[in-house]
Amino acid sequence: MTDAKPYISLCSLYRDHAEYLREWIEFHRLVGVERFILYDNESSDDHEEVLAPYVERGIVEVHHWPTPPSVERGVPWSIIGAFDDCIARHREDSRWIGFIDVDEFLFSPTRRSLPDVLAGFEQFSGVEVSRLEFGTSGHRTKPDGLVIESYLQRRSYTSPKKDWEHVKSIVDPTRVERAFNAHGFFYTQGHAVYENRERAHDDPPGRRIFPLVSLLRINHYITKSEEEYERKGAQWAAAGAPWPEGDRSGFLAHLSGERDEAITMYVPALREALSQPVG
Repeated sequence: MTDAKPYISLCSLYRDHAEYLREWIEFHRLVGVERFILYDNESSDDHEEVLAPYVERGIVEVHHWPTPPSVERGVPWSIIGAFDDCIARHREDSRWIGFIDVDEFLFSPTRRSLPDVLAGFEQFSGVEVSRLEFGTSGHRTKPDGLVIESYLQRRSYTSPKKDWEHVKSIVDPTRVERAFNAHGFFYTQGHAVYENRERAHDDPPGRRIFPLVSLLRINHYITKSEEEYERKGAQWAAAGAPWPEGDRSGFLAHLSGERDEAITMYVPALREALSQPVG
């Protein structure tokens, strides 16, 4: 743990994401995240080896988080407990904590750092950030490139009446009571807002909205390649969790409606960061 209190940290629950953890961490370090509070949900890959240099330098803290026997439906239902644990343990450790998944990349399309953007929201208890969902971009198997440069086709959002998407939350942990789900939180004081400073829905919190992505956004790489999408679906099915079924080809086509290269402005810097030892 670093001596200075981080301005923004990220919390995430993961399982078997070793091959993607370093890109995810280094990308978010580029946009201003200082610390990562990670919950390992029974991973069986080499995640500990990947994370060891970050743990040694106090950049990452890992909590082992097995699915409790009482939780019958596995991975998604472990998230709420992990997020509540993060709030309880780390309430005073960071000015802001963002709660996202390791297949989600949070940034500002203005290229401003996250601390710079969030400094304008300190009067609020939380900021709910819209997600844009990306598909396979035609990749049957895992491509060689970075996630942020390999998957550039996403769902189109054209109708405020029907094209709604889930948000994720960045919160002031000192004003949080508990997580409602993976998307929204209950607050002991104040309330969350969207990027336009409108009050976020809180009955229940973390609801879907038509995406607002001028100031903050999350790229959600929900499928990655077709092969990885199938593997992810099998993992969730084994845990008894819901997963898109039915017209599989239609679902994937739905995530390929528009080309979006906004995040690729970070590719050169990310490649440079990944070429260096962890520091």
